[in-house]
Amino acid sequence: MSGGAPLPIDVVVLCLDRLEDTIECIDSVLAQDHPEVSLWVLDQGSESSSRRVLRDRAARDGFSFTEGRRTGVAAGRNTGYRMGTAPLIVALDNDAVLADKGVLTRVSERFAREKTLGALAFAVLDYNTGGPDVGSWGYPWPVSTHLDKEFIAARFCGAGHAIAREAFEATHGYDEQLFFFGEELDLSWQLVDKGYLVIYSPDVAVRHKSSTEQRVDWLNGRYYYNVRNMIYLNRKFFGTPAMVVSYIGGFLLKGLRTGLLKAALRGVRDGLRMKNPQMDSALLSKATVDYIMEHEFKPRGSAWKRLRRETEIPTSQKGD
Repeated sequence: MSGGAPLPIDVVVLCLDRLEDTIECIDSVLAQDHPEVSLWVLDQGSESSSRRVLRDRAARDGFSFTEGRRTGVAAGRNTGYRMGTAPLIVALDNDAVLADKGVLTRVSERFAREKTLGALAFAVLDYNTGGPDVGSWGYPWPVSTHLDKEFIAARFCGAGHAIAREAFEATHGYDEQLFFFGEELDLSWQLVDKGYLVIYSPDVAVRHKSSTEQRVDWLNGRYYYNVRNMIYLNRKFFGTPAMVVSYIGGFLLKGLRTGLLKAALRGVRDGLRMKNPQMDSALLSKATVDYIMEHEFKPRGSAWKRLRRETEIPTSQKGD
């Protein structure tokens, strides 16, 4: 990609009910000052009344609205990303809004300058306070010392990010077996293995509502998916038994401490059983492993500290 005219952008939003949030997300995209934006809204099983409102809005405001079914985040993004043809793809959770009218213009300018940029991770801010959305933070700790700094990363947050289409097409896309949890990490590592950079930039941001409605919460499956998918991803990409065993131990200990041991055991069992058609060829190159160690694991502390944070259950989601 080179400088010059603004790069066209496809913005993809997956939605499942939360109509008011979805409309606010759409409005934030339509208000952007970037001249080349196509909006693609993919419904994943909302109530008929919500679908009707969105169909009417799409007809009025000139964006694409497609009715689908609940296939999971990974499969939904694969479908949504392939609807358009623009060289840049921006994906937003439907409970997130672009922080200001110039976000997409800055995204376009950034990708135009950097040919090796595969994904741009947005800063994810709390919708109400404007401070960090700590629940969406998966980068170096503490958050307060890194939120406003740009750095090379090995992941992005699904609430708001941009991907070069040519980089996405060089990968296998999102791993649809994940359904929920870890799909961004999977794609990020694929991008790095294809020679692309992932960069966290505080210059582009979304305000995120962190809605609990229609989400998989900790007691109804979130911890299970966390355990299952992280074990699977480590098997898929690293093929190192020692790393898998360390994750199993950490997840089981956390499950025992939090009363979610059954979910942890099911996650371990299923994570060890999961297969992927590309499993035998998905192992990462040494250069990619070194990149991940340098920009994913090292900045986040020791293995034990990472496991404590990555499996921590927020107090608000533990239930009574």
